Amino acid sequence: MRIKTLLIANRGEIACRIIRTARHMGIKTVAVYSDADRDAPHVRAADTAFHIGPSEAALSYLDAARIIEVAQKAGADAVHPGYGFLSENADFAADCAAVGLRFVGPSADVIRLMGSKIQAKTQAIAAGVPVVPGYNGADQSNETLCAQAAEIGFPLLIKASAGGGGRGMRVVEDASALSAALGSARAEAQAGFGDPALLLERYVETARHIEVQVLGDANGNVVHLYERDCSLQRNHQKVIEEAPAPNLPNPLRDAILISAVKLASAVGYQNAGTVEYLLDETRGEFYFLEINTRLQVEHPVTEAVTGIDLVEWQLRVTAGEPLGFAQADITCNGWAIEARIAAEDPAEEYRPETGAITSFVNPADCRTDSGVVAGSIVSHHYDSMLAKVIAHASDRAGAIARLSAGLTRLQIGGVTTNIAFLNDLLRSEPFADGTHSTGTITALYPSGWQPLAATAELRATAVLARYVDDCPTGTTPWHNLGAWRSVSVGGRRGMAVYFLDDQATTIAETNGGMSVEIDGAERFDFSHISRSAERLTFELHGQRHDVGIACDGTQFYLSGAHNRVSVAVLNAEEALLAQSRGTGNSDGEIIAPMPGLVSEVLQAKGAQVSAGDPVIVIEAMKLLQTLTAPCDGMLDAVHYSAGDTVEKHALLASITPMEALK
Repeated sequence: MRIKTLLIANRGEIACRIIRTARHMGIKTVAVYSDADRDAPHVRAADTAFHIGPSEAALSYLDAARIIEVAQKAGADAVHPGYGFLSENADFAADCAAVGLRFVGPSADVIRLMGSKIQAKTQAIAAGVPVVPGYNGADQSNETLCAQAAEIGFPLLIKASAGGGGRGMRVVEDASALSAALGSARAEAQAGFGDPALLLERYVETARHIEVQVLGDANGNVVHLYERDCSLQRNHQKVIEEAPAPNLPNPLRDAILISAVKLASAVGYQNAGTVEYLLDETRGEFYFLEINTRLQVEHPVTEAVTGIDLVEWQLRVTAGEPLGFAQADITCNGWAIEARIAAEDPAEEYRPETGAITSFVNPADCRTDSGVVAGSIVSHHYDSMLAKVIAHASDRAGAIARLSAGLTRLQIGGVTTNIAFLNDLLRSEPFADGTHSTGTITALYPSGWQPLAATAELRATAVLARYVDDCPTGTTPWHNLGAWRSVSVGGRRGMAVYFLDDQATTIAETNGGMSVEIDGAERFDFSHISRSAERLTFELHGQRHDVGIACDGTQFYLSGAHNRVSVAVLNAEEALLAQSRGTGNSDGEIIAPMPGLVSEVLQAKGAQVSAGDPVIVIEAMKLLQTLTAPCDGMLDAVHYSAGDTVEKHALLASITPMEALK
């Protein structure tokens, strides 16, 4: 029976994406929103919307009873869970069915079966699908796990049986670290998923992460929509995904695809799902990891290469329709790559960022799925992902080039993002060659990622870009009010002063173009200057240059063939304001680096601490961050307790330095 009204039990970009397809199919859409999302794009995009609770996810988007109540009130006949939140909650799927709501996904029984990595592994073994050697037994005692670990060998991987996203996962290098790792993984699994069960696996250090998109209907038809490579990961979180997988021999690809369909068929899978594998290239072997019983974040790359709208077929299968195609009808055309845009600072250990989005400009020639617009507020209550940019081309090199250009043109103002980091990954040799693995990011940046330092030439180019942008068409900047100063010295028709950090930088018109002088020392003479919306071309030192330019207020992003840098270019008034906004913290204070929730207080008032000792754990955007003592001393005040909400820059704890105690 056709779905008439669909409630989307999610938020952000996935809610917007589901609404687009539902509208195209003539299905009425119902959005839900928390206090933090009253003005969110998905609320405005839906036909109607209902408030479901406070900003905290546990009291809104994870409140299954409230969402079902709203669905009934709105007259919905189906619920799409998106991904995250309740998407893999078997009880929620069962509760929907119990009140006559169709759940867009597999049955509650299949979700429950595949939701346990232990049970999923057992099913895979029964179906003849290869699995990573390890232990997935019911005996969860430390004695048994330690004995099994000794048989598996080190390094090994501890994984939480329930949930995902890297929580409850630990790499253990040797037996001496095993007991502590088991304890922390078990605690994290219990806190995150309500299930402390663990499994052990041999750790494959040079692995690739390959996953297969499957689709099944109620008539027992199951097909694959080819594979995706999701090997570029940080802390077990996917960063860049692509379809198809590069450098995958066809016999191995066929074996993986057949295996996925075989397993999905064995468990009676209906709707869209993803079968995930670990590929050990040194052995030429692949191993089953898990089945994700929902739509994946990276599903757009599959849609790009197959031309099949996965959300549409999710809804059609839920309505009882058989698949409209056989395996032979599905082809893989060209190449698609997706980059996940997050509000985070990669240069500061990928710290999540919050704040208001001041500008948001999508790149042309790429698909952008986004849950924010200019004016949106990025809250610490939810995941830090803002958008996904997807490029499709006839071959892999073309897709990389198109995505890199799109990331350069993407403009998000107001919060720090990972765009420059993503562009560096795209241009890295392992990714360009298709030889990357799950360990590539760590190998590329063993001490953490840092933005490429801007050379004097690039800094001068940024000043030129700002000068051109500040100039109305056909005029010069000193025709305007503001910080511009007009002079007429040495044949120059005018001069302006900008600041690069604390360096006064002059730019002046010359007969042949523009001259930029940094701090009275380095001079760059530009000629044949041309500025388009996204490019700046000029001649410098007798060579022609073509530089990509994106701008967010005073921040200019420059990209060439091999790098992307950002340079802040301020006029005099802006530089003066910046100087007046400086802040600092004393050595004896622990300050919240972001708004969030105090997850745990690890030290009591009066405790003696050493520099680096963990003191407080805060949770923001689903991530846990441990804050440590900045110095040796005594903890003389803890200002918050577990469960408290804190704002950015809040004083969490005070320490009297050891020197002051003597």
